[in-house]
Amino acid sequence: MRFTSFLKSNKGINTVEIVILLAIIVGIAIIFKNEITEFVKNLLDSIFNKPDIVDLQSQLMNMHII
Repeated sequence: MRFTSFLKSNKGINTVEIVILLAIIVGIAIIFKNEITEFVKNLLDSIFNKPDIVDLQSQLMNMHII
């Protein structure tokens, strides 16, 4: 009697769902670790190492675009 009521109980089901979702996210992160690392590296490089606007304008002028 007690065991069947335990099986029918929904207590803690949200916790189980969250744990399963976290396990899936961690698994995907492990599988795509190299791709994620490369993406973040390129993103940060483009943010912090972007050329000065003056340099960009001079490069465009040298290419006869402006």
